[in-house]
Amino acid sequence: MSDKYIYDSKRLEYVVEKRTFASHCKRCRKFVFAALAVGVVGWSLSYINMIPSAEALQLKKIGDKYIADIKHLDNKFIQIEDFLSEIQYHDDSCYRVLAKMTPISSDKRMASFGGVNRYEMLEGYFNTDLLVDYNRKVDILAKKLNLQMQSYEAVVRSAKRCDDSLLSIPAILPVLPSAYRVSSPFGWREHPITHRKVHHDGLDMAAVEGSRVYSSGNGVVVSTSSDAGGYGKQVIVDHGFGYKTRYAHLSKFSVHVGDTVSRGTEIGRVGNTGLSTGPHLHYEVIVSGTKKNPDNFFLKDMTSSEYREMVNAFAGAE
Repeated sequence: MSDKYIYDSKRLEYVVEKRTFASHCKRCRKFVFAALAVGVVGWSLSYINMIPSAEALQLKKIGDKYIADIKHLDNKFIQIEDFLSEIQYHDDSCYRVLAKMTPISSDKRMASFGGVNRYEMLEGYFNTDLLVDYNRKVDILAKKLNLQMQSYEAVVRSAKRCDDSLLSIPAILPVLPSAYRVSSPFGWREHPITHRKVHHDGLDMAAVEGSRVYSSGNGVVVSTSSDAGGYGKQVIVDHGFGYKTRYAHLSKFSVHVGDTVSRGTEIGRVGNTGLSTGPHLHYEVIVSGTKKNPDNFFLKDMTSSEYREMVNAFAGAE
């Protein structure tokens, strides 16, 4: 190590500095303080970088709230799934049974998505798994709700058809209960004019000529005739669902082909036209082309007063 010279003011010349322990400590102290200063500065810079900025704190706060909201929605999804399962149970075990429909299979109700990655646009985020799971639940729930809505619409349509079919069945007398008597029942008999044994395909209801004749069910008038051979003046109503009714020997009819009639709509008046021995209504019920005994279709416990109320109610609904 080279000598260090210092100026001696007494001798007025430079002399070699004498190295003592104290001088060595003083010199080392400078290096120690310098090292400490550098360390403090370096640590401070490092610490400052570790402290998040205000913007970073705000973003973290938003992210935490976002995740909390998703978890809250997840609980809502569980509640909705439980409620939907209850609806599906009632739909399959009650509504579809009453509507005479087959319950929806569990495989069809278990909505799923496969094939193409539907959530590719959600990849690359720090919470990708959470986002994908949330969106998948939304899609599955939407699919299940759509299926349930379709099921309810089908049940309503089926119920309406059932309601229409019930109203279309020829279930009431075509004349007032107290205004007729059976002059000839359905079945084999001797024809009153030809005196041959033939099958009587309807029910003869003797009544005062001009008595009102009513449609026994909802339907459409498909035939009116002023001279239908032995039937005389007649009206035929197609009730749909395989049902038709014939009203014959009328003195007049009050409807035309194409008219829509309701149960209780007046379609004509009792007469004595065609092969007839006196004023009466010949009434037939035809089911899928086969003539049936009309007596099996009547609501026989209805009084004339109740019958009039029913006719007036249907007339008011038209």
